[in-house]
Amino acid sequence: MEKLPPCKWCGHPPNPSVDLTVFRSSLIAMAANASKCLTCSIFVTGIRKHISNTSLPVPNNVDHLAVLLGQLVVGKGMAVEIPLGPSLLKLSFFCSKKTSWMTQALPFLDIGKQVPKTTSSDESFSWATQQINRCREDHQHCNSYLSAAVLPKRVVFVGSTAEPALRLYESQAESDSYVCLSYCWGRRPFHCTLLDNLESHKRCIKPDHLPPTMNDAIEYTRRLGVRYIWIDSLCIIQDCLLDWREEAGKMASIYQRSFLVISAAWSADAYGGIYASPPSDYRTFALTVNTKTNEVCNSDAADQANLSMTKNDTETIYVRRAYVHVKRGTSRYASRFPVLPILKRGWIFQELFLSSRVLHFGPHELYFECLEGSACQCTDHSNSFLDQGSVLASQGAVSKTTPRESRTDRFQQNSSMLQTLGKAYYGPVVWRMMSRDDLMYVWHRLVHDYTIRELTYGKDLFPAISGLAREMSIARAARDADEGVVRGTVYFAGLWKDSLVRDLCWKVGFENVNTDDKDEVKRIKAWTDRALEWRAPTWSWGSVNAPVKFLGQEYDIKDFFKPLCEVLDVSCTAAGSDEVGELMAGKLVLRGLLLPARVTRSRFKTDREDGLRFPWQILSLDFGVVETFAQDLFVDDGCQHLLRLLDESEPGSDRPIVYCFMLGIVRKGASPVFLVLKKVKGQSEGKRGQDVYQRTGRLQLIGPPRRPKNDRTPWKEQFGVFAEAKEEVVTII
Repeated sequence: MEKLPPCKWCGHPPNPSVDLTVFRSSLIAMAANASKCLTCSIFVTGIRKHISNTSLPVPNNVDHLAVLLGQLVVGKGMAVEIPLGPSLLKLSFFCSKKTSWMTQALPFLDIGKQVPKTTSSDESFSWATQQINRCREDHQHCNSYLSAAVLPKRVVFVGSTAEPALRLYESQAESDSYVCLSYCWGRRPFHCTLLDNLESHKRCIKPDHLPPTMNDAIEYTRRLGVRYIWIDSLCIIQDCLLDWREEAGKMASIYQRSFLVISAAWSADAYGGIYASPPSDYRTFALTVNTKTNEVCNSDAADQANLSMTKNDTETIYVRRAYVHVKRGTSRYASRFPVLPILKRGWIFQELFLSSRVLHFGPHELYFECLEGSACQCTDHSNSFLDQGSVLASQGAVSKTTPRESRTDRFQQNSSMLQTLGKAYYGPVVWRMMSRDDLMYVWHRLVHDYTIRELTYGKDLFPAISGLAREMSIARAARDADEGVVRGTVYFAGLWKDSLVRDLCWKVGFENVNTDDKDEVKRIKAWTDRALEWRAPTWSWGSVNAPVKFLGQEYDIKDFFKPLCEVLDVSCTAAGSDEVGELMAGKLVLRGLLLPARVTRSRFKTDREDGLRFPWQILSLDFGVVETFAQDLFVDDGCQHLLRLLDESEPGSDRPIVYCFMLGIVRKGASPVFLVLKKVKGQSEGKRGQDVYQRTGRLQLIGPPRRPKNDRTPWKEQFGVFAEAKEEVVTII
């Protein structure tokens, strides 16, 4: 069959050498081209069939609907997105078998499967046990943690199907299997273990006292033949701070050594249960294609039990509403899927990334992932993670840079590992294969992914990733051992000693959010100050209630920053026994160039109807020189403190002063990067009474875009601001 160029109305067949993101078209254009393009004909027929059967509001004139084509979240198939007013109809096209005709004519089609009518069915349970058993038999990495599994301090004894008795069991650290539950608490209160009911829970827990999500998970644990389940609200005494701190410090290892984590992925609170059934809107339709004439015949609903087989001279293609997958998206199309409630939780990082096996109960199907692979019910894919990771490591792609490989290539390669390795990317198995630089960038990405999620209690910020911090510490210690280096304590309030200056280069990361999203706009407008209750020193990203990004992430480039300051001292005081958990104090002492600047209002004017401006569009700094450079100013607290100082200053008086401490320079263009500091009134440090500072933001100066090739002017003189700079020792709290 002759290879055709991509159709200009549907973009198919796509060029395999070009990554497909989103292709824009319209239903009327594709319909007009249907007689010339088989793909257009298939898409138009499937779209019209679903539009006539959807419960979503549909405009009267459907011919002028926009059509967006992109890659599926799971597998290699195609998905189609049709905006219907405030809603989006998302369809996936697939086949039941890859024939030679299908491979040549429609190479973008993936193999799909019908899913059971409910995730509670025997068929779904059989599929789940099949995935678990395959992991138990074949996956060395997953089983390595389970071989040393012991029961946590407390677990819920679930009894058996014949004798479903419930009680809280205080273990003797004996070896036995147990299941964990990962779920959203929600706002509605539910039954928990407290000091006054602890003893009664040891005797009996009444099922009718528990919310549906817990009862469903307990029943599923019995079906698996496991006797114990760990549920945080029942196994930690909720009104005992000492017990909570002790058990929170163990939480990562509890999930890591569990037989299975049951993830109530679709439920927004403890009352939603774990099971779900696809609505009637998600039924599958069959499109029959005559392979001789390329005519697409009328479509009918496909049988729910089995997809029909291909007949002579015909091929069958299927279309259904695209399922919401738990898998983190790897394309722009995937990113527009609604985020499942479970993935909005901050605690999810430890529960899912450190556990050996997770079974997600989604809104339409089950999704299984472990340290070495993943699978879902609707596709024929069972992805292997660590085989690919091992290949990368054996080729030196993770730890070495080839002579022809640019730093940008390495960063993008490291970024693609998140997509390739899935769950294993944020875990010890892969981390121990990485170089020191790669570990730093993995941590930066982890912090960004973590800070876009939500925590009910701000004090949980560091406990919720304490297990990941421990694993990262082990991985970095292994690199130290390879180099013969001993560093002692290496983790300080979410930052690492061996990359501390780079870690200090964080900024609030609201600049890439979708400001057409009303919820995001509300979040930005409600962006108040740092955490209401102290939880981290101001130099730590843990001190802000905002998404965080690090220098370099916005450019997708590595190894381009040169530190130009010295770390003299750094320390943190833990609130309890867990050194990587809650904090009560922190201090950082640096030596480097410090220069003053006066705060002024930015001249930026917004053209948004709601008047929304981001913090870096509100203020700028005046260095008292003619500026031939641009300022990238990112203020941590929504500019509130500095705006308050401006408002309080009397007319005609000097504007408030801040102090810019230089961390280093971006090598390309020699662009200096600063911490923006403010003095803390009434506090001093040392015998000389040195000033104490707090961080209030990050500043980067960007010089003139064009310079003569023979210009050898030192980079400091290019900016003209360093005349007032002095080398100082600063203490930041």
